[in-house]
Amino acid sequence: MRETTKNLNVYALCQCGIFIALATILSFLPVYEMPMGGSVTLASMLPILLVGVKFGYKWGLGASTVYMLIQLMQAFIKGNVFIYCVGAGAVIVCLMFDYIVPFTILGLSAFAKPKATEKLSVIKVCLTFGVLIFARFICHFITGVVIWGQWAPEGMGKFVYSLAYNGQYMLPELIITVAISALMLSSSQIEKLLTKK
Repeated sequence: MRETTKNLNVYALCQCGIFIALATILSFLPVYEMPMGGSVTLASMLPILLVGVKFGYKWGLGASTVYMLIQLMQAFIKGNVFIYCVGAGAVIVCLMFDYIVPFTILGLSAFAKPKATEKLSVIKVCLTFGVLIFARFICHFITGVVIWGQWAPEGMGKFVYSLAYNGQYMLPELIITVAISALMLSSSQIEKLLTKK
């Protein structure tokens, strides 16, 4: 029994590593990049979202946390994010709502994981993915108001500016991710891969 559990953990760890690597590679290949952070990608969040569906909350949140740390490292390396944060409070808000919360919550996709007696529901998975990506948008919207809103054009309030700026890349990202998910999950092969015990 212990050997079986160990083998399952090794299997999950290897697959999670592959999914994290794939998500990271996709994040390095943006379709469109915004001037002050944020980009439209070919569903870079999807591999992380799939981890939760396949392996559950523990592995989903573990993979999303590692992915968040990689995104945070990228921001430090590029050096084009935290230079805009004036004061410790702004840095904390940026860390929490541009990195820690929005990327870690992707692991909650485990909500769509089917129970042993259930079939994978494409609608439930796509709705879950949509809600989580929308939650990520809300996080970026908060930092848009608190930090980036100071660059709002004259006559445009911080709230409208943040909504417009973050919506420009998060809405296409949501549509692309959900659309690709729906296409992939309609394949019986993919469904087997995600529900195989």
